Formats: sequence, C-alpha cells, structure tokens
Amino acid sequence: MAELLFGSICLSDIPRDQIKEVTLKSGEKKKYLNVKIKERKEPSKYGDTHFISCEPKKEERKEGVNYIIGSAKAWVQQNNQPTTDDIANAPAAQDDDLPFDLRGVAA
Repeated sequence: MAELLFGSICLSDIPRDQIKEVTLKSGEKKKYLNVKIKERKEPSKYGDTHFISCEPKKEERKEGVNYIIGSAKAWVQQNNQPTTDDIANAPAAQDDDLPFDLRGVAA
C-alpha cells in the first residue's frame, strides 16, 4: 500500500503565473496548478518529510522565485481501535461481559 501523506499548501505563496486557465471540451473554464511532491533530505523541525512545489519547466523558471508552496508528512491514523494482534492475544470474552447474548453463537 502506498504511503498516505497529508499537509498544507500556502495559497498566498503560489506564483500567479503558475495558475493556468484551461478551457474544457464543454467550454467551461477551470484553473489548474501543476504540483510536485518530493521527499526532503532531512525532516523539518515540525516533522515534515516532504515538500510541495509548483516548479515550472526549466525554461520558464524565474530567478529569485521560491516555488515551494507547502509541506507534507506521513499520515498516521490515530485512533483507539485495537490492532489485529491486540485482538488475537486478548482473552476470550465471557457472555456476561457483553451487552448482548452470545448463546447460540458458534465458539
């Protein structure tokens, strides 16, 4: 399974010339921004492991323009659900401990 990332993009930092208006076959106009998500060499002080940029083609880049517009890190699901190992290693449930009757359920 591919690593799931989450992060944010600073909309104010997007160079306006990188937002392209595309006319669809239906005639509707939509605005698009090509982005690249790349792994950082070292995690940031906030734990970000990736950065998001809107780098244009080499010939379109402008001197002094920062094309990095955001950051991301691995999504870690944080919930209180037990893992399959937790369940496998737990003791068998007693009928009187449950909010429903297990009589008739195969063991």
